[in-house]
This record gives sequence, structure tokens and C-alpha cells, in this order.
Amino acid sequence: MVKENLEIYEGSDPRRLLEIVTGDETWIQFKPQIRKQDGRVWLKKGEVPPAVCVSDFRAPKVLYCIFFDGLGPVAQIPVPKGQTLTGQFYADVVSPEVEKHYLKRGPKTGTRGLKILHDNARPHKSLAVRQKMKDMGMHEVPHPPYSPDIAPCDFWLFRKLKDNLSGREFEDRLSLGRAIYRYLEVIPKDEYRKTFENWIKRLNSVVA
Repeated sequence: MVKENLEIYEGSDPRRLLEIVTGDETWIQFKPQIRKQDGRVWLKKGEVPPAVCVSDFRAPKVLYCIFFDGLGPVAQIPVPKGQTLTGQFYADVVSPEVEKHYLKRGPKTGTRGLKILHDNARPHKSLAVRQKMKDMGMHEVPHPPYSPDIAPCDFWLFRKLKDNLSGREFEDRLSLGRAIYRYLEVIPKDEYRKTFENWIKRLNSVVA
């Protein structure tokens, strides 16, 4: 899978990376706290591990499905309280929000020809989602199981987002959602683009 992606994207026209939209789910607390340094991430020599937020299962939190591409944020979808993130929910509620973004950008093409990069979580691989992606004209970028170090949401966006939110307290889902939206919008577009270039570098590290 890694070699296949490198054959397609490494050294090709940089605009090909703009065909990729990536997304995943993450829990975000109403009052995330800094706890300790994260020793589970790849670091260059001399780099300090980033801090991670406290994971208190009792703390109020919201499950968010967040998507972005090389041009910026695409969609942020909060999962309703009590709702299980099933393949059907992903197909019926989450995917249409992604499609809506691209229809605004290009009404005639929408998501046709785009590539979806997500992990191998059960909802992502469900028949309902596969059919929805087909209906949207999207193709899946192969991703090896249990590989967060080459998943852009995991190695970049979620860590960056939670660092920004840490130490702040949100009264409700609405105020939390607004903070997420605003922060994703102010991240420089160049950082979104470079994340996909870094994805290529990380793929190379896997096969090296």
C-alpha cells in the first residue's frame, strides 16, 4: 500500500496531492488539560515530544469527524450525543457534509475524481460507505492498518487542534464547535498543503 501510494504521488505533479481529502474522528473535551509529553510519536534528533491532553473518560466530550485537503478545512461534523458512529451514519450524515463543501467549490464536478484518505476503522470500510464513495465519484487511497504515523489527521491536525484548545473551557457543544471551526480556518493554507508533502516523506520513512 505504501509503495503503491509513492508510485502514484511521489515526484508527480504537485497538483495531484490536491485530489486527496483526508479525515478521521477524534474526541474533544469541553475542558482539555495538558498532562505530559507524548512519547509515542516520531521525532527528529533533539526534538521535544509534544504535550498530550488528559484522557478522562468521565469528562464531557464530543466526537468530531474532521476533514481537510491541501487547500484547507473541508468539514467538521459533531456526532450527536448517544449516536454510535456506524457505517450507515457515516454514509448518511458525515459524507454528505464533505460532498457539500466540494459542490460549493465546483458545482459541476463536486467530489468526482477526488481521493479519500482515511484509516481502516470499521465505519470507513462498511458497505454503506463504500457505496456512498462510489456514488460521490470518489476513490480510496490505500492505507495500511494501525498506521497513525502516516495518517495526516493523527500526525498533524488533531495534535495541533488539541494543543490550541488545551487550557480553555467551553460551556456547550456550540461554543466548542465554533472554536474548532475558527481555529481550522486560521491555520495558514500553506500548512495544509505541506502536510500532504510531509505525508509523502513519512511514506518514504516506512519503506526505507
